Amino acid sequence: MTNEVVIVEAVRSPLTQRQLYGRIHCELAADKLLDITVNGLLQRAKIDEDEITTVVTVGDGAAARRHAESWRKVFPHIDRHESMSTTAAMKLARDAITAEPRRIVLVVGATNGDCRHETGASTDRPTPLEADLRGITQQNQSEYVSASYRRARECALSGDFRREIIPLELHLDHEMTEFIASDELRQVCEPAGAHRLAPTPAALPVSNGGAGQDCQLSLPRAHSARGAGALVLTGASRADELGLHPRGRLVGAETLFDTPLTGVSVSHLESVRSYLRSMGVPLNRIDQFEVPEEVAVTPLIWLEEFGLNTYMLNPRGGALALGHLAEIEGIRCLTTMLSALEDTGGTYGLVATSGLDGSGLLLVECLNSP
Repeated sequence: MTNEVVIVEAVRSPLTQRQLYGRIHCELAADKLLDITVNGLLQRAKIDEDEITTVVTVGDGAAARRHAESWRKVFPHIDRHESMSTTAAMKLARDAITAEPRRIVLVVGATNGDCRHETGASTDRPTPLEADLRGITQQNQSEYVSASYRRARECALSGDFRREIIPLELHLDHEMTEFIASDELRQVCEPAGAHRLAPTPAALPVSNGGAGQDCQLSLPRAHSARGAGALVLTGASRADELGLHPRGRLVGAETLFDTPLTGVSVSHLESVRSYLRSMGVPLNRIDQFEVPEEVAVTPLIWLEEFGLNTYMLNPRGGALALGHLAEIEGIRCLTTMLSALEDTGGTYGLVATSGLDGSGLLLVECLNSP
């Protein structure tokens, strides 16, 4: 494994879906969240700042760009790259390390929230094809939304997210400080004896056509969230040299489709199986799947198409509960997946990523299973 690309550490900030006390505090701005998250990442990874050779930014361009430029002023040797999606960022990191295994690469991103996910907001993302919605009812979607929330809430209460979150201190005034080490989960209403669409996700109209009547009304969508995420990668030999203990191995990173995942036809999902076979890790060896929950039908389609156990896909909840992080949602998914694989003894995990520039896959092997 000398020349392989390894993930030394992966973390994120707490996520929030609202303005706390009616306003955005400076500690919750994207650039501040990013600073806190990166500092926490390097402390956990036991890597000095001056050992970083490359910074790849993704997500909120302004915040990530300011962060990378501030590092370049202090460490002029650092290379900086920008990417439109998590998959593109991981491919840049992989290629840089493959070309020069001693490189230590930061992949970082932050977002202040994206109004495209709010109720009533317009969206330029494609919707699932009507033919792919056959058999997926509103009740199916409602049950999935509620399940995502329940899983996230159970994991939050049991401390499963603790490993992946870098806590922050929120200074409310001169005398009051709030210590935040968990996410603000969206509340889901479940009337006794009935499953209904939760009132908070945004509704996206679907045109009348071949889809079932239940799916013509609306597609529950995730709200946007504010947060930051960061990973540090290097070559396996460099990690050994520095005495680091990587959490995962980046087996593959590839963009498969030129559209967001919501617009990928079921007929094209065979490309996922083909890609996994080409990497020597067939579908039946994947222990966990992380699939974007921008809309509830996307994970439902994956569950049906690949015949997955429901607890193999987004077992700790997803964006429908935690909030959607736009282009850096893939970083959040990868961070959560690594912790879950470690806790359950899983080996391989697959993250499906989605962005306006396309959608792809990240294939990871967990190295820290008990």
